Amino acid sequence: MANLDKLTQFFLQARSEADKPFVRQKEAITPSDYFSLKRVKELLSNPLLTPEWVQVTLKGKPLPLESDYLWKMVQVKKLCFLDKARMDEAISKGASVVLEGLDILDPGLHAVCAEIDAQLPCAISNCEAFFSQRNNEAYGGHCDSDDVLVMQLEGQKRWRIHQPQPRRYVGNSPMNEQQMGPLLAELVMNPGDIMFLRAGVPHRCITEVPYSLHLSFDLCDRTPNIEEITQAANQVHAERLAPMNAPAPEVVDHYIQHLKSERFTKLLTDATANKKTQATRFRQQMGKVGKITAFDKFL
Repeated sequence: MANLDKLTQFFLQARSEADKPFVRQKEAITPSDYFSLKRVKELLSNPLLTPEWVQVTLKGKPLPLESDYLWKMVQVKKLCFLDKARMDEAISKGASVVLEGLDILDPGLHAVCAEIDAQLPCAISNCEAFFSQRNNEAYGGHCDSDDVLVMQLEGQKRWRIHQPQPRRYVGNSPMNEQQMGPLLAELVMNPGDIMFLRAGVPHRCITEVPYSLHLSFDLCDRTPNIEEITQAANQVHAERLAPMNAPAPEVVDHYIQHLKSERFTKLLTDATANKKTQATRFRQQMGKVGKITAFDKFL
């Protein structure tokens, strides 16, 4: 596995430049140190792959794989497997492929995600491989609700990046040119190039060469969300209610004061620390899913 120091340094520097919607560095990594199309083929060839791990898109339409998910009974146990014939045919006709969960499937990419997670306040990053062929993409215009780190591994990918919009969970995909707004930049990612793209920045990718392969790391924010924050605020409010029959504006002001209290701050601080601990422990568990060493003494 490649030394992660240079990648970490780029990631931290790019993340610190809050005024920049994206930061790109050319020829920053050696692609073969991380992943390859050969590795994609190996993972897709696993008969135990399930439809949840992969998305195949041909001419803008996702290929439904549920009917290809089969099973047979072996000693009263139901063993499931995926027939790859239709998937293979679609790829031969130019389909794109998104392979999810690479930080679970690949130990090297798990190490990358673990390093990224360690640099963030509270995160469990995801990693996906995007394979596309000329004029056939998995997604059209869209924007992401989390920051993204991109590695171009093989082929080329043209990126059209638009002016930032407010980060949100709705209305992110699909987006047409008008919805994406003014074009900010257009660039071509070549093998070895890396890019940090902030949440809420609309973009569209285009493959103009026979094929492209890139990795996308979703830097998923796991800090307390609005539901958890509201729950904590309601807990503090329940301990000290507004006066009886107070007018609505007075109740609102009373509630807001709770949000500024040391008690509320401590609840959120403790909740964030607890989530960080759980995320770290879960990441460590993920790193063990592919490790069986008990047989080594026989081999």
